[in-house]
Amino acid sequence: MLRAIIIDDEPKGRSILQQLIALHAPQLNIVGMAANANEGLEIIDTHKPDVVFLDVEMPGKSGFELLRELGAVDFKVVFVSAHNHYSLKAIKFHAFDYLLKPIDLDELKLTIEKLLRSSHAHTHEMLTELLASSKHGSTELGKIAIPSLTSIDLINVDDILYCEASANNTLVYLTNNKKIVATKNLKEYEDLLISHRFFRIHHAYLVNLKHVVKYIKGEGGSVILSNQKELEVSRRKKQEFLNALQN
Repeated sequence: MLRAIIIDDEPKGRSILQQLIALHAPQLNIVGMAANANEGLEIIDTHKPDVVFLDVEMPGKSGFELLRELGAVDFKVVFVSAHNHYSLKAIKFHAFDYLLKPIDLDELKLTIEKLLRSSHAHTHEMLTELLASSKHGSTELGKIAIPSLTSIDLINVDDILYCEASANNTLVYLTNNKKIVATKNLKEYEDLLISHRFFRIHHAYLVNLKHVVKYIKGEGGSVILSNQKELEVSRRKKQEFLNALQN
């Protein structure tokens, strides 16, 4: 059983999340709740939680500031926020997970499943990356944390060859021939990586333009990547893709 804490300045937000966890995640025990960061620091110190559901934007002190003040962090952080800004999409791939209000029950269940199956191995390294990137903004992001059901891999963006849609997951292919089954859909990776010269060439493929070595002409055509993998370009994406290559 995992010890959990909820830190959120909105009473309704705390109450709803507590009820959802009680009904659908009996493996989590809510050992404390806080209405602000200062209260949160106290109950974290008192209860030594396994996971903290943390609101990002709170009056007085943000979730980021709370984590920085703690220093070494040995629990998993699930951010919960009503805001879906681009920068917060980047945060999703550094924190253990990110839940958007109003909380979707299926998303919460998936988060709980990952929490129960994962270890603490990458928690401190993951949060170090999170706090560093939060100072600079998502456009300066050099790494992303890619969550799977069993781990979180910290990956250099330039080491990603392409991403492939697979139901509600994404297959992430790397330059070292490794493949990660990420528990996020392809659209979320497209939103995160588009500023790093990634392009959605097909409903199933998001490619790193830095690794495109050849375009083969055709109705839509296809691309050859630096690992010699050939991927189809959809007809409706063809001209936009060619423009992106030229730029």
